[in-house]
Amino acid sequence: MPALRLPSLVGFLIASELVAHGGAYVPPLPPPPVQPPAPGRPGSVPPGGQYRGPGDTTPSGPTTPGPAGPSSPTPSSPSTGGPSTGGPAGPSAPAPGGGPSTGGASSPSAPAPAAWRAPTTGGSRGLPLEHDFNTWDYWWEFNKNRFLMLRDVDARTTQTGSDDFYLGPTRRNTADVLRPTAEETVQVVLPALKRAIDGTTNRDIATACIVAMAKIGGDHPEFQLVDVFVPRLRVGDQEVRETAALALGLMSRNDTRSLPLLEGLALDVGAGRSAYGGAVDNRTRAFATYGLGLTAHGAAGVAPKQRVFEILRQLVEGDGVDRNVKVAAITGLGLLAPNARTYDGRKLRDEAIEVLGRWFERDLGAGDEFVQAHCPTAIGKLLARGDAASTRWCDRFASLLAVDKSERRRGNAIAQSCALALGQLAEPAPKASSPDHCGALLEASRSHPDALTRYFALIALGQIGGQDNGSALLKEFSRDNTLRRPWCALALGLFVHGERERQTCAEIGPGPDPFVVSVLRDALCSAKEPGLVGALGIALGLCGATDAAPMMRARLLDGVAKEQMAGYLCVGLALMQEKEAVDDIRKVMATSGRRSELLVQAAIALGRLGDREAAELMMERMTGGQANLVQLAAFATALSQIGDRRSIAPLVRMLNDDQSGALARAFAAAALGGIGDWRRLPWNTPIGADINYRAAVETLTNTQTGVLDIL
Repeated sequence: MPALRLPSLVGFLIASELVAHGGAYVPPLPPPPVQPPAPGRPGSVPPGGQYRGPGDTTPSGPTTPGPAGPSSPTPSSPSTGGPSTGGPAGPSAPAPGGGPSTGGASSPSAPAPAAWRAPTTGGSRGLPLEHDFNTWDYWWEFNKNRFLMLRDVDARTTQTGSDDFYLGPTRRNTADVLRPTAEETVQVVLPALKRAIDGTTNRDIATACIVAMAKIGGDHPEFQLVDVFVPRLRVGDQEVRETAALALGLMSRNDTRSLPLLEGLALDVGAGRSAYGGAVDNRTRAFATYGLGLTAHGAAGVAPKQRVFEILRQLVEGDGVDRNVKVAAITGLGLLAPNARTYDGRKLRDEAIEVLGRWFERDLGAGDEFVQAHCPTAIGKLLARGDAASTRWCDRFASLLAVDKSERRRGNAIAQSCALALGQLAEPAPKASSPDHCGALLEASRSHPDALTRYFALIALGQIGGQDNGSALLKEFSRDNTLRRPWCALALGLFVHGERERQTCAEIGPGPDPFVVSVLRDALCSAKEPGLVGALGIALGLCGATDAAPMMRARLLDGVAKEQMAGYLCVGLALMQEKEAVDDIRKVMATSGRRSELLVQAAIALGRLGDREAAELMMERMTGGQANLVQLAAFATALSQIGDRRSIAPLVRMLNDDQSGALARAFAAAALGGIGDWRRLPWNTPIGADINYRAAVETLTNTQTGVLDIL
C-alpha cells in the first residue's frame, strides 16, 4: 500500500445490486469519483489512499496495448523467505489487523486495462456494466487540488465556532496557524513512523510510513531517511520496493546519496542494481523515474535539474524501454521547472522540449501513440502562455485537432492531449500571423469524432479565457445536450475563476462578467440531472458566486440521497468560502455513514472552510475504534490535507496501538505524513495537473496502484 492507495467500492456495490435483483441489469447511477475501500473483501484493497476520479479502473484508451511482459527477477527477502518477481505477484494473505489485503501489483482484483465489468449472476441473465470515462468529474478529481488549496494560508479563513469569528481578524487564529512546526514533525512524527516501520512486516503499514516520512523530507538527529528507505529496496514485496524507490525522490533532496541511487534504479545500472540486489524490475524503475522528476521539480538550482534531464533523455530516446518507464520519463521532463528567466534555465527548457518534440513526432504507429500522448501535456508544463515557442507548438497542436481526411489522423489520445496542452499555452486573441488556436478548439469541441477530445476542448477554452471564449461557451451551454452541458458549466466556472485571478493580480482587464454567473445560477434553479447539478455547484464555487449559496444549501439538504450531487454541492460551497453552510455540511457528514463519496467530500469541504469542530470530530471518530474502513479512509484523507497539529498526538497513539488493526494504523501513518508535509499542495499535484488520464499506464494511475493513486 504505497501511501495507502485506496480501492473502489464501485465493483462491490454494483455486484451486490445485481445479486439483489436476481442478476438482472439495473441501470446504475453515474460512478462516484471517490474511491473508498471495500470493507471485508479479502484481496480487494490495493495499497495507498488517494481518492481519485470515478470508477475503479484505469481509463485507458482504445489503442492501449496489453500489459507489459514479465519483469526481470528481483531479490529475495529474508523476511519472506523467497524471491519475488517485479511483475504482478500472487494473491497475498489478509492483513494481520483483520482488514483486507492491500497488494498493489499483487492484488488479485487488479482491474483490466478496459473499463471494469461487473459479473452477472443467474446464468446468462443481465448485461455487463461499464464506466463512462467521459464524465466531467474525472477531470475535476485529477485537477481539483490547485483550486481547493486546502493547505494554503491565503485560501483559508477564520472558522465559525471560534473566537476569531466574533472578535475579528486582529487575533488571527485560523486553521493554518495550527500547522505543525518543523520541530514537531522531526522530533515527534518521524520517530513514531520509524518505530512503526521497524516493528512491522505488514505491507500496508510499511509503505504508508515510507511515504509519510518522505513527505516530511527531513532527517532526524539519530537517523537519515535514505538509510530507512534503501534497505526496503531489497525486500520481497513489490509494493515496498517501488514505494522505497519513489520515496528517494519524494523527499525532494538532491544530495550525494539519493540522486545517484535514483539514477541507478531508473536506468537499471550500477548503484541501483547494487542497492536493489540485482536487475531492477520495470515497476520499480518507473517509480524511481517519477522520483527523479519530483527531485528536479523541487530543486532550487539548475545543476540537479540538468543531471535529471540527462537521465530522463536516455529513457525517452532509448529503444525497448518499458512503456511505464517511458511515460514516467516523459512526465519527469515536464516536471523540470527550469527558471526561464536565466540563460541556463532557458537552455535546459529548450533542450527538454526538443527531446519531447522529436519523440512526439516519430511515426511509431497506433500502439505507441498513447505513450506519445503524454508529450503535449509535458511540453505545456515547460512553456508559458505567450512565449514564442508556445506559439509554434500551439500551431502544431491545433493542426492535430483538425480532422483532415487527406492524411492519416493520429489517434484520439493524441488529440485529447493536444486540446489539454492548448488550454495551457494558447492566448485568447489570435495574432495576425498565427492560426486561430481558440477557433480550432471551438471547432474540435463541436465536430471532433472523439467525445473526450470535444470535452477537453471546452475545458481548454475556459482555461484560456477571453471575451470571445466566454461568449462561445455560453452559447454552447445554452444547447440542450445532457452529456455536454456539465462540461460547459465546468468550463464556464474555470473561465470566471481565471478572470477573477487575473483581476486580483491586476494583470489584465476588468473583472469577471456577472452575466456568466447569472446564467449558471439560473441553470441551477431548473437543473434536475444530478451530474449537471454537481457540475453547476463546482462551477458556481469557482466563480465565488455567494449569492447562489442559499439555493445550493437548499438543494444539498433536499438531495442528500443523491450522493455524488450532494458531495459536489458541499465542495462548491467550500470553494466560495460560504461559512454559513458549515452547520449544513456537518449534518451531512454526520449522517453519511458508509456513503463513502459524500463522507469524504463533506469532510474535505469542512477542512476547506477551516472548521475546527469538524476536524476534532473526524479525529475522535477515526481514533475511537468505531470507524469503519470507509470512514477511516475519508477522515485520513481530509485530516492529511487539513494539516491540524492537534491531530498528531492521537494519531501517534493510534499508529502505536497494535490493537487498532493494520489498516487503521496505516491510515494513521498516512494522515501523519500529510500533516507533516511542508508543500502547499499534495505532493503529486504537479504530476496529475492537466494530465491526459485517458492515456494512463498502470504505474501512473489505475485508481489503485499508480503514482497518482497515493495519498
